[in-house]
Amino acid sequence: MRYYWTARAADMRSPIQHPHVPANNFEVSTSVITMLRGLVVFRGKEGECPRSHLRRFHELINGIKINGVPADAIQLRYFPFTLEGQAKEWLDTRPPGSITTFANLADKFLARYHPPSKTADL
Repeated sequence: MRYYWTARAADMRSPIQHPHVPANNFEVSTSVITMLRGLVVFRGKEGECPRSHLRRFHELINGIKINGVPADAIQLRYFPFTLEGQAKEWLDTRPPGSITTFANLADKFLARYHPPSKTADL
């Protein structure tokens, strides 16, 4: 029984390895989450543009500045709240701790939802 619980607990770890934030003034704001979910949601459905999603996310999230908190930490904390459905499932099934920077997350996101084959078709 112990092995079963340990395996499940390990599977529940986030794919995002959040960077250490030395500042103690960083909290995920429910008002920011509400704003993001109202303006930039990506579901992974046909016809959605992942590049546009990333651009809109950057436009909104770049307005958040917190002393002592790197932009990467803010982006990694909030981006998952902009995903729903298939896209959220995709992120949740990445290996635990496999995403360490926002650039890394954006690259994986684009590789999944805007692969080179789609670019070649344009």
